[in-house]
Amino acid sequence: MDEPEGQRIGLARITLADRPAFDRAFARLSQPVSDYSFANTFLWGGCLKLYQLRTERHLCVFANGAGDLTMLMPPLPEDGATEADLRAALQHGFEAMDRYNDVHVTRAHSRIEYVSEELLEQINAVTGRGFVLSATPMSGDYVYDTARMIDLAGGALKSKRHARTRFMRHFPDHRTETLGPHHAPECLALLATWLTTSDDDHVGEVTSDTQLGTDILRDKEIDACRMALEHFEALDLTGLVLYVGQRMAGFTIGERLTSRQASVLFEKTHPDFPGAAQFIFSEFCRLCWAAYPECNAGDDWGIASLRFAKSTYRPIRMLGKSMLTRQPVVVTAAPGFSPSALPEASPMARVLGAAPNVADESDAVLRPAAAADLDAIVELERASFRAIEESFNRRQIRDLIRNPRVRVVVADVNGRLGGWAVGLIRQHRKNRSGRLYALAVHPGHRGRGLGQRLVTRIIDELTGQGIDKLYLEVRHDNQPAIALYERLGFTAQTLLPDYYGDGRHGFRMKISLTPAAKTAVLMALPANEATSPVPV
Repeated sequence: MDEPEGQRIGLARITLADRPAFDRAFARLSQPVSDYSFANTFLWGGCLKLYQLRTERHLCVFANGAGDLTMLMPPLPEDGATEADLRAALQHGFEAMDRYNDVHVTRAHSRIEYVSEELLEQINAVTGRGFVLSATPMSGDYVYDTARMIDLAGGALKSKRHARTRFMRHFPDHRTETLGPHHAPECLALLATWLTTSDDDHVGEVTSDTQLGTDILRDKEIDACRMALEHFEALDLTGLVLYVGQRMAGFTIGERLTSRQASVLFEKTHPDFPGAAQFIFSEFCRLCWAAYPECNAGDDWGIASLRFAKSTYRPIRMLGKSMLTRQPVVVTAAPGFSPSALPEASPMARVLGAAPNVADESDAVLRPAAAADLDAIVELERASFRAIEESFNRRQIRDLIRNPRVRVVVADVNGRLGGWAVGLIRQHRKNRSGRLYALAVHPGHRGRGLGQRLVTRIIDELTGQGIDKLYLEVRHDNQPAIALYERLGFTAQTLLPDYYGDGRHGFRMKISLTPAAKTAVLMALPANEATSPVPV
């Protein structure tokens, strides 16, 4: 977008002079995600072509980096803003996007990205009544226990701890320094090296991946990182550099996000120094962020290998994000990179401000499947999966219901099948393990917690069979399902290349069914379900 066109819509570039207004707006949020800071907005402003608009007592941020015009985040309230102002700001934002997109692409591209759960609730309160938005989950922020990142203690972080130890042993002449302006030339030289190589096993940088658009993303991140080095002091950033002898082995840059949480913006290491990534991340937490209980490493941009790397550091929680559109199907962005691009159809999309068109899922009765359910399950599978090879056929479903080592549970919603789940029992020489083999919720019943109840019921069934570990496989791009499993306590264990076909990777996830883990599962359920038995 050229400047005159932006001015016709009322948009203006974001400059350092705008920081006070952004800081005041972000300070009003009780739980900002990593995207909600002036530094992050300013650093990505050039490569994503970010603009601002003040309207209806709200501050709006727009992005034009992919050829269309979108809102990078929801309208941010200013002094005295009301719910009526928010509704008007949302409508004004969509009008601005439509004016541009009608000419350059199509207004179906108009959307709001990076919507936190806190702002989603506020928007839900003002939409409806002729202005309906559909929310589709995006990749969320990975939040870690800072103290645990410092110690890297426990079996789950054993590989990270060993990588850090090997680095320290192999490179005894290592040292760290607080990042300053004089380090910028060496950091830029390291960036040039990183542009062609990357470390696949840490949380702070984009890793190699076959996903279309990753190369474009890397170029844009380089631009944003250069901005961070150029405006390091003006943005009040914090950084650490790592040397081995006289060579720079890595650097990392972050900022304070809240009084309890620090954020990692960029982390780059040289490929000649294996383990540098694990070392500098841990040291950054120890030297710079020890006073902050939590460390936020941002989201994974929908990149499978980065999702796996961030998961292996065992986040204590995820900060959910959504995309808002006026239609339930998310439209692919214009040619070029969009960091929030999602699959064209999202099974977990839900409408804000609209009354449910199906029965309340609290009415669902969960019970063991019977032979009489066979036809209904077949229809459910057909409705749930677009690709025929991803669904179970009639014979497979019949065999699962008959198998004594399988637990099949269905959700009956007022006489209609709303979903089903399958758990397998595996007998080993000395113990048993389980596998969540299938989970499907009818499109008309999604987004209301039924899938969570089904998984919980399978966990209940298998725990009663003496099983202490439960595994599952999930497609790497099925972010709604991954978010559900993580909420219930599952963690990613292994990346499974081409598991679902050529270029369709998977993750293997696991949960330990200890009493503590079972309590965590119950805590994840709504209060009225966690305190009473699941209806059978």
